[in-house]
Amino acid sequence: MSTETQEPVEMGTKPGAEHEWLQRLVGEWRTEAEMTMGPDSPPMKATGTESVKSMGGLWAAGEGTSTMPDGSVMEYRSALGYDVSFKEYRGCWYASMSSHLWKRTGTLSADGNTMTLDCVGPNMEIDGETANYRDVIQVVDQDHLILTSSGEDQNGQYIPYMTVHYYRTK
Repeated sequence: MSTETQEPVEMGTKPGAEHEWLQRLVGEWRTEAEMTMGPDSPPMKATGTESVKSMGGLWAAGEGTSTMPDGSVMEYRSALGYDVSFKEYRGCWYASMSSHLWKRTGTLSADGNTMTLDCVGPNMEIDGETANYRDVIQVVDQDHLILTSSGEDQNGQYIPYMTVHYYRTK
């Protein structure tokens, strides 16, 4: 048996360049949302807050609340990271008003200001079916983000149904 002292082996993933973008999401945010439930429906507004923390520099983990147009309060959680095994951004979103776990995969624009996240979820128009959805996070500046949520129509076009402005409070 050797009596030499061995260096400890480091385990785990170290944050890389792809993870740096996630730090732009970290902070305390005030949200203002506008959504439409169909072409003939008037826009509805909602407000809320979100707190996003870094987990080891690898994940942006958020939790938030939003007052819905009917006055009820929705709670939600989210996580977004870069998976070094699959070489893509991956995340999830879930809320108190739905049993669906939204599993998202994403790509970052060349200029680093826009994250596009794709997922499959319940079809909001046809019960029992699924549909494709897309969330686009645009970094306006360090204190302002815009999230646009869209659903894919029968022609393969993504139609926006919700826009949320995030304003940094801390």
